[in-house]
Amino acid sequence: MKAGRRSLCCWVIAALGVIGAGRGMAQSSSAKSNADASVTPAALQREFFDAIRAGDAQKVLSYIAKGVNVGPEAKHVTQDQVEQEFVAHRGLYCTLFNSSCIQAPINLEHSARTCSYRELLTHSKDVHPAASEITRNGVQQAVLVARIKNDGCPNQNLIDFVFNLDADGWKLFSIP
Repeated sequence: MKAGRRSLCCWVIAALGVIGAGRGMAQSSSAKSNADASVTPAALQREFFDAIRAGDAQKVLSYIAKGVNVGPEAKHVTQDQVEQEFVAHRGLYCTLFNSSCIQAPINLEHSARTCSYRELLTHSKDVHPAASEITRNGVQQAVLVARIKNDGCPNQNLIDFVFNLDADGWKLFSIP
């Protein structure tokens, strides 16, 4: 596991601890003045995960402003690139919606296949979603996570998304 992914996982686990301890983090008054600030992280989590479960690529695309950071290396992908991948049913589209088109290297030590987030959210026996809101470097962020138990995809047990709050509401910042 790469150091960046490891630190993000630690950060997400810490965010889950905050959720379990408090669940009610206060929002700043400046966030309340934004157009979509009334959408709580919990409501965002329900809406966004429902869009993934439904395979609604257009709804997911609506959460991407100019671009999004993707993968453990946080590669920046523009909105146009994401839209092209969605239309062509490749790349991020496969990661989010369609397990059968995921291009993942075969690891002989662990022969489990890689599953899309949609499959993980719809075909797992245990799905525990959570959402929290934090401010980092002056930017309000919503962290959406789901801890998953799926015997068909044993190497994948956590999915997470980070959103930034901007003038147009919550926009995807990263898909680790």
